[in-house]
Amino acid sequence: MKTIIISFANSTDAPLKSITAEDEGIHGILIANRRGNFNVHRESYATIANMNTAFGAYGNEVGIFHYGGHAGQTSLLFNDQEANGVGIAYQLKPSIDSGNLKLVILNGCSTAKQVNKLLELGAPAVIATNCPIEDGAAGIFGVELFKNLVQKRMSIRSAFTASLAAAQVATAAALGVDEPLNRDLHLPGEAPREPFWGLFYKTANAVDNNPLPVATEAAPENYEPNLQLTQSIFNALVADKNVPAEQLNIRKQQEIIEDNVFQKTIMDVFPHPIAIQLKTLFAAEYGAEALKQPGRRRLEQIGRVFHITAEFMGIIMISQLWELKVTGRVKTFPEPIAQLLESYFSLNIDERSVYNYSNLIRDIRKYIDSLGDVNYFVSELDTLREEDPANRPFKEACEFLTYIRNGTYFTVANPNKPAVIKDEEVPELCLRAEAMLSAFFEKLGFLHRYTLTSIQNIRINKYRHDTFTVFDHQVVKLMNSNASHEVNYYLLAKHLDNSGVVLTKQNLTVFNVERRQWRGDSLEFLNLSPLVIDINSFESKADRSNLVFYGQYRAADDVYVFRNVSKIDDEMNRVEININRRFGRTEQQEQGRYEAVCQQLTAFKQLALQALEPQV
Repeated sequence: MKTIIISFANSTDAPLKSITAEDEGIHGILIANRRGNFNVHRESYATIANMNTAFGAYGNEVGIFHYGGHAGQTSLLFNDQEANGVGIAYQLKPSIDSGNLKLVILNGCSTAKQVNKLLELGAPAVIATNCPIEDGAAGIFGVELFKNLVQKRMSIRSAFTASLAAAQVATAAALGVDEPLNRDLHLPGEAPREPFWGLFYKTANAVDNNPLPVATEAAPENYEPNLQLTQSIFNALVADKNVPAEQLNIRKQQEIIEDNVFQKTIMDVFPHPIAIQLKTLFAAEYGAEALKQPGRRRLEQIGRVFHITAEFMGIIMISQLWELKVTGRVKTFPEPIAQLLESYFSLNIDERSVYNYSNLIRDIRKYIDSLGDVNYFVSELDTLREEDPANRPFKEACEFLTYIRNGTYFTVANPNKPAVIKDEEVPELCLRAEAMLSAFFEKLGFLHRYTLTSIQNIRINKYRHDTFTVFDHQVVKLMNSNASHEVNYYLLAKHLDNSGVVLTKQNLTVFNVERRQWRGDSLEFLNLSPLVIDINSFESKADRSNLVFYGQYRAADDVYVFRNVSKIDDEMNRVEININRRFGRTEQQEQGRYEAVCQQLTAFKQLALQALEPQV
């Protein structure tokens, strides 16, 4: 079994804070993500003696060697004395010759000169430094590198680039984040890359793969797809006091309940974009052979469920930003938020399909917090802060599932390109992905509290003898996996100020069952249009909802492209809205609705590009 050796030159009497944090961080990541396919050998206070013992014990089985601490151009500074870099290289030679060694990391000052001997002996890839590096940035780089390699299963190249970006936050020195990594020969000294880390290799293949040993764990014979996920989501709903889930929870104490009953309860109380993707994943219960066992199709769908849920939450946060702007609560956005919106709007569909909504939600949340007097529409988002230790499993799940989505989406979008995730990795990753998706949804039981609704029409009901006006809202609830076409009527004393797809905090009571009427004084809502629209609401003869998410703006022909939430990655199901479309005389209703959406999209584009006139 291959071994990962992590070693640190620290002081037993006065340990350096950043090295201790790097040591503990890397070790924690390795132990938490070990699946029986590699050993971990840790030397927190490395000496020549104990390092020689380690190299001797593992022989040719070293897969990754990491060093963190003081170093120079020709040596690593262990606790007792300097260790010659050439000697370290020769200690690793048996593992190089066996093909087991995939990566050497020399996370100390000015270690690039030691790279030549390692590459000469055949080491595939080496990460080293060209000059002195700041202690804090070095610690962050080391931990982030292993997080990217082990948790997110990135390639060495991608992990290196992402870790540079994380380290850049901690230092004013230019780390070269903006410099592209070439796929050609990259040796020390041939292209100065100061002052930052360098990724050195002789062949691109050496850094375009993940260096960890591939797990060959097969699914247990008694593996039941979705069992863990179903139980986790159902328990989250019960904990959040969802009434249908509580009632079913009482029933299960007295009778045997089939899994599909629990799954139907889950899908019935979740917003349609999430419910329809869960339905596809749960289809393993209904004979979808490709989804029954851990395989690539199942892994793709797990990534898809996560991404559309994260996108839905991201759209909610962007919609709240827009609400602050158009209501005059905010005059102008600060530069970071303006850049975030511009970047979001400018994404093409492939970029949007792997966009990191966790970062977007975090950045918008920090901005809203800075305003002081603004509450989140989805108030529970306040409980998902990254800095809260209780949210660590949720954060790690987001990071892992982001990798899964990235690794599987481009296989779908570009089937002729080599798969990012190798076939032999899929079974183990699939099992782990379901566990991570379960951890992700354990924190999202509150979603049942919000009703996604398509506002079709608003009428004024007031007879001459009435004292009060009632606003009759014709709505279609966009909940569960079926995109129900059944029309409901909300009778409100205060009308919603616009139509479209809105998220409501449901607090109405049933007024007339036969007429499907609900009644209340007012309704808290957040309009998600035009980022979410119901295409079929444009068509006068449509009898079912067709919910779509914004995809991209195609400037060449002035067209907005939307993706169908039920088949979010399917190019054949995309919807294009042409701003310049002309309608016939009999299509006045459709024309008015298309124009309304186009106007909103144009306004959002202007908002994203900071082109709206400042309000006075």
